[in-house]
Amino acid sequence: MIPSLLRLAEHKALSKITLSGNVLDLGGDSRSEYQHLIKGVHVNTVVNLDEKSKPDFLQDLEKVLPFTDESYDHTLLINVLEHIFNYRQLLLEAARVTKQGGTVVIVVPFLFPIHPSPNDYWRFSEEALRKECELAGLKVSEVTPLGGGVFAARYVMLDRLLPSPIRFASFYTARYGVYACDWVFSAAARFLGKKYDPANYALGLIAAVKKDC
Repeated sequence: MIPSLLRLAEHKALSKITLSGNVLDLGGDSRSEYQHLIKGVHVNTVVNLDEKSKPDFLQDLEKVLPFTDESYDHTLLINVLEHIFNYRQLLLEAARVTKQGGTVVIVVPFLFPIHPSPNDYWRFSEEALRKECELAGLKVSEVTPLGGGVFAARYVMLDRLLPSPIRFASFYTARYGVYACDWVFSAAARFLGKKYDPANYALGLIAAVKKDC
């Protein structure tokens, strides 16, 4: 599988997070690389409706979770909220099953193509993600953009249309040119005094939010 620019940025951000204890991975996959990137000694419990993900619990995330209150130290929502129509209920459920002081790690796409699994309903801006977390009783300290810049956004949209051999070649060549172009564009905007924030063109967002004590 050829990773996207979003997936690369996501993995880099997740590798900076440390979690310990019992972690509930909602909508995850037991084979996912990110489970090994997150630091700390933790045991993951995967919940998914798709049997191919080899979950510990087969569960529709549109429904109430079969876990007692505060039964997990931390909870993961990695690339899942966009696929859940009733995402507010899922956020509330994630907060409910997470212990006081625990962390809920959320990753969502923003400027990224539709990718049904089996559906794709939503995109969240930073302001929207903050507000939704606060409504669920989760304390937001920082929302970090993943990737970003007009060139990266255009590249991601085009990349999905290319045949696999070309995508593979561009991953090891063109993406470095994309990074360079976005850096030059940002520098030129600052020099010319133009309003340009690469975060406004983020490919996705990550937030490690706390359950209020």
